[in-house]
Amino acid sequence: ESPPPKAKGSCLGKLMTFVVFLGLAGLGAALYFVAQPQDLSDIDGRGPAAVGKSSRNLKEVLKNSSDGAYPLKLSEEEINLYLRDTLAFKQAGFLGEWVDIEDVAVRLEEDRAEVVIVRSVAGYPLTLSMYIRIEQIEQPDGRITTRIFRNGGPYQEWLPKPGIGGRFGQLPVPEGFLLTVMPSFQQLAGVYREVPESGKRGKPVKEVDFIEDMARISIADGKLLLDPRPNTREMLMPGG
Repeated sequence: ESPPPKAKGSCLGKLMTFVVFLGLAGLGAALYFVAQPQDLSDIDGRGPAAVGKSSRNLKEVLKNSSDGAYPLKLSEEEINLYLRDTLAFKQAGFLGEWVDIEDVAVRLEEDRAEVVIVRSVAGYPLTLSMYIRIEQIEQPDGRITTRIFRNGGPYQEWLPKPGIGGRFGQLPVPEGFLLTVMPSFQQLAGVYREVPESGKRGKPVKEVDFIEDMARISIADGKLLLDPRPNTREMLMPGG
C-alpha cells in the first residue's frame, strides 16, 4: 500500500510555529532584562560612599558663573549629591500607592549623559534611563549653534538610526521607546527648569536654565564643562 499523502501546508505550519516560538522567546528575554535593574555602583555621588558628604549649592554656583562670565566644571559627584539633597521623590498617578521613586542619578560619559530614575515596585527596584547628547557647531561668524538630542548615539557604526534612547532595566531601547516614559523625565526636568507662561525664555532662574544659557556645553567622562563666555575674535584666533 502506498503511504498517505502529506497534508498540504505542513511545512509552512511548522515554520510559522518556529517563528512564533522565536518571537515569544525574544519577548521573554527582553522582559527579563527589563526587570533587572542596571548596576549603578560606578556612579559617583550616591550610595554608601556618599553618606556624610554635603552638596554645593549648584544653583548659586551656576548663577555666579553666568554673572561673572567664567568657565565652570561640575563633577558627577557634585551633581548627584545636589540631586540627593534637593529633589523630593514622589510617584504621581494611580500607581503611587505601589510605586515609589527611590533615587535619581546622572552618569556622565564621554559626549553624553545618562539620567537614571530608580523606582521601587512592591519593594523591588527597577531602573529607567534616558541618554542626552549635546552637539554644538561653531559658525564662521563665531556664533555657536546648540542642539540637544535625546539619545546616546547609534547602537553601532553601521546602524546610525535609530539612536539608543536609554535603558529599561538593563535593556537598551531605541529613542522612540522614550515616548512612553517621557512624562516622568519632563516632571523631573520641571523641578530644575523655569517654564514661563508665555512660552518665551527669559533671564535664567533655575539650574537647567543657567546650563542651557551657557555659550559652550560639553560632557566628558565624569565632568560637565560649562562656559558662559560668548565667542570673541581673540578666542577664535589666539594672538590677534
